[in-house]
Amino acid sequence: MNNPISQEKEQNSSKYVFGPVPSRRLGRSLGIDLVPFKTCTYNCIYCQLGKTTCQTLERKPYIAGELVIQQLKEKLSTLSAPPNYITLSGSGEPTLNSQIGWVIKEINKLTSIPVAVLTNGSLLHLEPVRETLHSVDLVIPSLDAASPSFFRFINRPHHSLNLSQILQGLKEFRREYPGQIWLEVMLCGGFNDDPKEIRRLREAIEEIGPDRIQLNTVVRPPAEDFAHPLSPKRLEEVRVLFGGQVEVLPRECQAPAFPVYGRVDAEVLSLLKRRPCSLGDLSRAFGVSEEAMEACLKELRRRGNVRCGCHHHRVFYRVRKDKEKYLTIAR
Repeated sequence: MNNPISQEKEQNSSKYVFGPVPSRRLGRSLGIDLVPFKTCTYNCIYCQLGKTTCQTLERKPYIAGELVIQQLKEKLSTLSAPPNYITLSGSGEPTLNSQIGWVIKEINKLTSIPVAVLTNGSLLHLEPVRETLHSVDLVIPSLDAASPSFFRFINRPHHSLNLSQILQGLKEFRREYPGQIWLEVMLCGGFNDDPKEIRRLREAIEEIGPDRIQLNTVVRPPAEDFAHPLSPKRLEEVRVLFGGQVEVLPRECQAPAFPVYGRVDAEVLSLLKRRPCSLGDLSRAFGVSEEAMEACLKELRRRGNVRCGCHHHRVFYRVRKDKEKYLTIAR
């Protein structure tokens, strides 16, 4: 049986505000986690966080909103310059947190920095979820398939979800929401890059009417080894198949870094908990030379906190799975 006192201590000692990190879409993004690692409605084959450990549709206050806002105030006070966006994303599906609406309102009271939400869109068929997002500046939902078979194979949704719900929720949200919607399509080689599926996706997206369509592929190590990225040439071919105003996300972000106040190793671990990164990613994120970052990573590997592996001829670093929950920094 879980001990509520130990759970409270663990939550109070955790960091739910991270970055700023370089984003290929948002420039410098200050991230906020609203659910524990990895709580989600999907179990996508391409997810950079790995397999879903808590697949659920239950909305509740997984992480206390007051704690998130407290940590956000502390983080903002340390930054040398404001980020381009405050982004609700991180370790799972943020709309599962029933306090997301309150958190958004408090962020808007605290700062004029634009707020973005990265969501898989699976809960937008629920009116309360749609309403909570009306006061953010940007919503980036995903839609990776327009046929039920590919949807089930790629996204591996909770058994109670179906594709028609997802599509209807996206359409209703577009009708109601006054802000920007940038729809992401994550392409996995040999699966949803099939011309017939692209045609279905194009037709479905035309009915939704997002402000932007952004094509992405598996640039970081995925949950499943069979989730392969598309080559730049194939991505361009798919972009042409979509037609219209469709953009391919760049492979890397070149946004300028912010100086890090405090321990770089702690910030590196905080980022690697949420996404695998290459040496170049980390060097750009924290504004240090690759030589200095390599020394930091060498020490983190020596302590056993970090491991590395290859994904399509690139070396990525990530937190060791057995240490994701309880990380220690040598003092």
